[in-house]
Amino acid sequence: MEMLNQAVGDAATLKLARNRAVVYAIAGDLYWKFDEKRAREFFRDSANDIIVANTEAEKDKKADDDPYAAMFEYDDVRKEILPLIGKRDADLALELLVQTRPAKLATELTKALQPNSKQEAGYMSYDPAKYRVRQEIALEQQFAVLAAEQNPDKAIKLIKESLTKGISWNVLPLLQKLNKKDAKKASSLADDVVKKIIDTDLTKKMEDLGAAVRFLQYSTNPNTSKNTKEKQFKFTDAQLKELASKIVDTFLQPTNSLEMMMGMMQVITSLEKIAPEKAALLKQKQTEVMKTLPPEFKQMQQRQKLWNPNSTPEEIIADLPKFNEYEKTQAFESLTQKIAQIDDEARAKKLIEQIPDEKARERATEQFESAKITRTAKEGKLDEAKKLIGNLSKKKTQIQKLVALATDFHKKGTEKDLETAVNLMKDAKALTNESPEDENELNDLMEVVKGYATVNHNEAFRIFDPIVDQINEIVQATAILSKYNKRNRNFKKGELVMEVNGYSWDGLLLFRYIDQIQLLGKADLHRMSSFSDKFGRNDTRTIVKLFVAQGFLKEEKKDENDESNPYGF
Repeated sequence: MEMLNQAVGDAATLKLARNRAVVYAIAGDLYWKFDEKRAREFFRDSANDIIVANTEAEKDKKADDDPYAAMFEYDDVRKEILPLIGKRDADLALELLVQTRPAKLATELTKALQPNSKQEAGYMSYDPAKYRVRQEIALEQQFAVLAAEQNPDKAIKLIKESLTKGISWNVLPLLQKLNKKDAKKASSLADDVVKKIIDTDLTKKMEDLGAAVRFLQYSTNPNTSKNTKEKQFKFTDAQLKELASKIVDTFLQPTNSLEMMMGMMQVITSLEKIAPEKAALLKQKQTEVMKTLPPEFKQMQQRQKLWNPNSTPEEIIADLPKFNEYEKTQAFESLTQKIAQIDDEARAKKLIEQIPDEKARERATEQFESAKITRTAKEGKLDEAKKLIGNLSKKKTQIQKLVALATDFHKKGTEKDLETAVNLMKDAKALTNESPEDENELNDLMEVVKGYATVNHNEAFRIFDPIVDQINEIVQATAILSKYNKRNRNFKKGELVMEVNGYSWDGLLLFRYIDQIQLLGKADLHRMSSFSDKFGRNDTRTIVKLFVAQGFLKEEKKDENDESNPYGF
């Protein structure tokens, strides 16, 4: 724990309250398994600094001449820290949620929870105040998702209490988690969620209407891979029919709202599978409404179909002649994503052949082959997956898949598999430049470091050693440039802005390579501790030490589809 204590000690020297809050929050998370009392103290210290950070942020907004500064929360670390606390202690997270809530947000939330309040923001409009309220409700419901791992009954209690404020998309991940532990409890909670929707005037609660629509889309998505080992949560037929009836009744009400029209068109495909007779009613209304709308609306409708989860690749290809060049670019991107999810190789290749743009066909082929390798490896067919790498054309993708396969073979542990892992890593390294000349080459090399951290950590440290100097140079150069660029949000008052999950809005290299830093910490804590001292800036050393401690204390991830990890692995 020496490295962790060093990082905590360094927190007092940090200028930014938000940075101190990040350090204390991560420290509390890491201390939890050893000393829950001290961990809670760190969490409370973090909350105290969040309050200070809120005050600082308000002052900065008033002084900022950026017209958007008052509307957008560029620097809100609260929504990163509180879920981290909620993962450990949902009750404490709820307490600190209220304690750290900015006064302006508290007022907006109180106003929004009035019985006759209306959610103005919907499919096409944006109201910053109401968006912040929805985020706050979603944050509260996220605690229930995090609590589900340790205490399903507590999670159910939290979500039921929170449903009185509205429904966020976080309800679905919670139902999925509960379903793994107790399918009956998940179904019972789904009954409560559906009842909440049925009892709500969805014409006034557009966010709740949007959640209901997404529930239907989730239940009827034809693009979801069927190859999953775990039983997925499903709404019952009765629940889906109730949802469908409520949604149809809502959309059939007289309205001249363009948002309602767009929402209606989003849900028709799902309704055709659940309640075709109801879908027919909406189609009839859609036909009548379309007669009164301008031609531009039809184009908007076509674009919307591209990102509808229930739209099939075949439907998008059929619509390609109707699109302009910009819309076709979006269509090709959507096609690439949807085709990659297809298990049927013959169908996928037939679809790819129908893409008229050569580069788009190449991208779709590459992503499909990449996804196929991933699926094959997950099924345990590692030798077959190894052969498939030859179908890839991009060096970056080849390196990623070689590294992923090498770690999979290494985990099997037999002498032959370990040898295969070493050879795969040699193949991956052969595709890189150990003296990278640009960002892409550095990313490729760091991908190899990630693989070697598992397969041969001595080689990983050898490659990583000179890269530390490059990261130092880049961080310091970015710090200097940020003085002359107010839009650069990686530094503030000369200090690196720390993030709980390591996300950097423009991909600062230090945060981009968190995985590698953590894996090296797991492989050899003492050696990585020495490496962390090579980082030149105090702020950089502090956050790197925390990343290393995270890596060392991190348990092996059991569920590849687990979305609860706050660090974003």
